[in-house]
Amino acid sequence: MTEPPAEQRWLAWAQRLRAIAQTGIAYSQDGYDLERFEEVSDIAEEMLAALTASLPGRLRDIYLPERGYPTPKVDVRAGVFRDGDGPACVLLVQEASDGRWSLPGGWADEHESPRQSIEREVQEESGYRVRAVKLALVRDRSLHPYQPPRLERIYKLFFVCELTGGAPAPSLETTGAAFFPLDSLPELSPGRTLPDDVTALAMHHRQPGLPTSFD
Repeated sequence: MTEPPAEQRWLAWAQRLRAIAQTGIAYSQDGYDLERFEEVSDIAEEMLAALTASLPGRLRDIYLPERGYPTPKVDVRAGVFRDGDGPACVLLVQEASDGRWSLPGGWADEHESPRQSIEREVQEESGYRVRAVKLALVRDRSLHPYQPPRLERIYKLFFVCELTGGAPAPSLETTGAAFFPLDSLPELSPGRTLPDDVTALAMHHRQPGLPTSFD
């Protein structure tokens, strides 16, 4: 296996150091240990700031909501397909933030199950109603070429969904929704969706018996 670049290794070490410090802050009962973990956390954030050319205060804002044992954030995405006499098509939404297209989805809500989250996200972002039928892929965002990189660890859950109704409609985060042939996709939003995501979901749509793929 090819070793990642030195800067990427240093970034991973600094992120791990910050996570260890956060765990210590969450569980330590000793005042002296808490001071040391706070100091380690500050050092780790200074390292991350230097490696990412960010201000330390901005990094603290990123991690501020996170308390207790550090865990990955969860992003849910849907593969909704339309089969007919012509080529198979996939549902994509146009992102208001960059004008590019992605599989409908977003952050999972704490008060919802994964199924509820993806079904709600699809309807909110595209106007279509769907039913999740299969968890096809679980991807660690940091192990795939999504751009730009994120400091947080993110797990992406990809569901094959069945279209049940609705009509295309924009939302606060999207400006359009449409079905595209698999061999003629528009420019994708690389922080949210990769061409390989669409290809893999289409394979699971065609072959429902395939096992879930995961990193």
